Parts: sequence; C-alpha cells; structure tokens
Amino acid sequence: MNLGFSQKSDSMSITLKKVLDEFTQLNETTKEHYAVILIKVMINLITNSKEMTMQGLTHEIKTAGEYLINNAQAGHGRSELVLRSTQTIYQHYISKGLQHSQADGMEALKSSLLEISQELIDIIIRSKDNIKTQCLKFFNNRFKVLVVGYSNVVIYSLIEAFKAGIVMQIYIPESRPKSEGIETYRQLTEIGYPCKLIFDSAIGQVMENIDMVLTGAEAVVENGGIINRVGTYTTAICAKFQKKPFYVLAESFKFTRLFPLSQKDLSDSIRYSQEEPLFSEKLKLPENLDLINPLCDYTPPDLITLLFTDLGVFTPSAVSEELIQIFNT
Repeated sequence: MNLGFSQKSDSMSITLKKVLDEFTQLNETTKEHYAVILIKVMINLITNSKEMTMQGLTHEIKTAGEYLINNAQAGHGRSELVLRSTQTIYQHYISKGLQHSQADGMEALKSSLLEISQELIDIIIRSKDNIKTQCLKFFNNRFKVLVVGYSNVVIYSLIEAFKAGIVMQIYIPESRPKSEGIETYRQLTEIGYPCKLIFDSAIGQVMENIDMVLTGAEAVVENGGIINRVGTYTTAICAKFQKKPFYVLAESFKFTRLFPLSQKDLSDSIRYSQEEPLFSEKLKLPENLDLINPLCDYTPPDLITLLFTDLGVFTPSAVSEELIQIFNT
C-alpha cells in the first residue's frame, strides 16, 4: 500500500469538505453573489494550500471547483450551470496568469493568483452596474414589462430604474416548478413597484399587452442562445409571435462554451430537477404519478433580440466572437 498516496487522498477529501462547507455557509449567511462566494472560497483554498508545486496547486483548484459544481447549491434552485460557467472563467484566468507569471517561488506565485482572483471579484461586482447603465436607455415610464423567473441582475436593474424615476408596470409569471417569480414579485413590490403575478399558462394571453420581455440566464452559450429556467423558451416563442422584444440580462462570467442545438442536447442534470415540485394539499394526485419535472430549457438565438452584458449590448450572433476573445486572450 502506498502510504503517501493514501495520506494525500485523505488530505484532499478534507480540503474538499472544507471548501463545500465554506461555500454553503457563505451562501446561506451573506447576500453576496454566488460567483463572488465561489471565488472567495478559492482564495481561501489558495491561501491555505500546502501544495509545493504549481502543478499540485492548479490540480487542487480544479478539483475543488469540480467538487463545488457537483455538490453545492447556488440558491433559488439554480442548476449546476451557474457555478460551472463561473468556474470555467475563473480557471481560464488562473491558467492565463500562470502562463505569464514571473513569480519566483510558491509564495510569490500564490500572491499572483490571489491578485488575479480579487480582480475577477471586482469585475463581477461591477457587472451589475454596467448592465444597469445599458438597460436604462431602453426603459420608459409607459412600458409594460414581463419578467421571467428570478434574476439578481434583472431585479437590480429594475430597482435602479425605479430609483431614477422610471416606473414600469411589471408582469411576473409564477415560474413553476420552483415558483421563483413569487420572490421576484415580493422584492419589487416591497419598494412600491406596481406588479402583477400571473400564472405561467397565462403568458400567451398577457403577451399582446407587453412592451418587452426581460430575463436573466443561467448560461449564455456559444451561438448566442441561453439556458435558463424552464418556461423561458415558451415565453420567447410567444414574444416572437407577438413581435415583442426579448431582452436577456447576463453577466459575462455566464458565457460558456456549450453549443446546444435542441432541448435534448442539455444534460439530464441541467434539464431535470431532482426535487419534488410543490402541489397544493387540496389537489388529489393519483398514486405513482409519472411526472416530467424540467428545471431548465434552451432558448435559441433567433428568439432573442439583444443581450445586455457588462461587456456591452450584443446581438446573439456577436456572442460567439466575444467568447473567442475571452478565451483566446
């Protein structure tokens, strides 16, 4: 038996548990963005790492990132994609930093990686304001807006618009199966925003009165489409038929190198929820209910009007070029 290998394996298991516990605690006790929390956890990992080689440290960062993707919960019932896209961008920044590093020794190398990590946190924190600035140019007091699901950046942009005196009528589908729309409704009405909560099945009926649709995204894929909460695709189809603009608000760290062409191209861990949906106790459900319980769907680029990001406003066709620039620089 290789005693050294066994001890290293046990040490990694302890490290991974600490990483997951720290992420969970910060996610439950702070209001920080899950992407910021992920990188802060990685900062602590780098700071406390006992690895003596660059290869060992990069392996530890990558392994911890994959472990978080597969085991952590980002909140509001989001899929693993929101963490995977952030970790992919983070890993790219780390790899790029290592390639150009002039550090002499492990401590200097760790300091360089910590600096890169903090720079990325600063970018993430500024991203909401950059997106909000772009959105305000498209908002108008007279508008009626349909908001899909729960999105930090969408809610933030609407609240900032409200503070600036731009008050729109907001329509919010309940967003089953997790009903995130109710949380969106709660946060907007708390500051006095005029909102109406609607059933998901009423989206088509309401759409003809809407001036624009706003949604966030769990991931922006290579062809300019998005993966988001189930129902986004249906809403986009209704908007397209009614000739209503469909706007996506998404931070650049959600750009990911996936290229789905249909709903079947999404992995089962993304497509389906592992949790049982909530039904009213008044419903008498049949035993052995055979239920399809989707979590996310894919909205193709031809249904999207514009994407508002911290890097600028893009048509879907421009996203691929932007992804190339991100990952090739």
